[in-house]
Amino acid sequence: MEKTPKENSMQEQHYFYVSDSNNPHHTLAVEEYILTHINPGEVVLYLYTHRDSVIIGKNQNAWGECRHEKLERDGGKLARRISGGGAVFHDTGNLNFSFIADKSRYDLHRQLKVMLDAAKMFGVDAEFSGRNDILAEGRKFSGNAFCMRKSSAFHHGTILIDSDMGKLAGYLAVPKDKIESKGIASVRSRVVNLAELNPEITPAKMTEALRQAFAEEYGQPQDYPFTQAAWDEIAAIEKRNASWEWIFGESPKFDITTKTRFPWGGIELLLSTKDGKVTDAKLYSDAMDADFIAGIAPALSGCIFRSTDLAKRLRTLPKTEDQQKIVEDIAQYIEQQGY
Repeated sequence: MEKTPKENSMQEQHYFYVSDSNNPHHTLAVEEYILTHINPGEVVLYLYTHRDSVIIGKNQNAWGECRHEKLERDGGKLARRISGGGAVFHDTGNLNFSFIADKSRYDLHRQLKVMLDAAKMFGVDAEFSGRNDILAEGRKFSGNAFCMRKSSAFHHGTILIDSDMGKLAGYLAVPKDKIESKGIASVRSRVVNLAELNPEITPAKMTEALRQAFAEEYGQPQDYPFTQAAWDEIAAIEKRNASWEWIFGESPKFDITTKTRFPWGGIELLLSTKDGKVTDAKLYSDAMDADFIAGIAPALSGCIFRSTDLAKRLRTLPKTEDQQKIVEDIAQYIEQQGY
């Protein structure tokens, strides 16, 4: 039986939405809401930018990917997305995209064509490389990740336009000897800002180029029809996204070994954690005050695995005036680690 025009329009509906929020906890909540509520035949292109943020993958160790305390001190945010892949740095020079679709209409080839066509509007000859990178002149300007549900899916990623590469390295570069993680390690690769290839490219201009390329590939899109009930649900997801349990508590189990030397002796601190808390600790040291050193590690058991909390726990230990120097040195060292 032939379908009516109305039925055909219901089958293939296209939406375009640009978020006015720079908060990753909110923007990722919007993405998850759309994914959960996608209707048969729908394809949505969703764009957003963030102020300084590090976004880690679903299965990543938050501490192993980011100097989160430095990031937070600088006014940035750490967020966890629901897709896999590695950690990425976002700032306002980086435009993020998400193709969210009914499973029957999810088509990576078409989605990538929109990306490549938009880049070509600025004279940039881009190509898809491997599993999840888009390259220009052999350098990566877009990293992609994916999420599949029973009846819906999304393909999302970054578009580096004029991102601060110095900040990217500063927030993501964690010394290897700080944490040995059992989680999934990020893969680093050479990157390039599109503005380096064509100074005329800006996030606003790329937004319009993507809108045009999306319309040419899929048809003229409509604005996404959010309701008050939708915003209420998004607010609940946003609250979860910002929670300690979501960002840190679901990180993979890991072991931490830190070594350093003070004037009074060297230490090697080993910690095991679960659900964001220290479950076991051991402290090796060549310090003279052996009995006091032996009492430090047990005091850390049960403490939240965060530099400020660990240091605070140490400073509550009963101690003599001489032992005060040991405690303060270790506490300050732990604070510097940025756990």
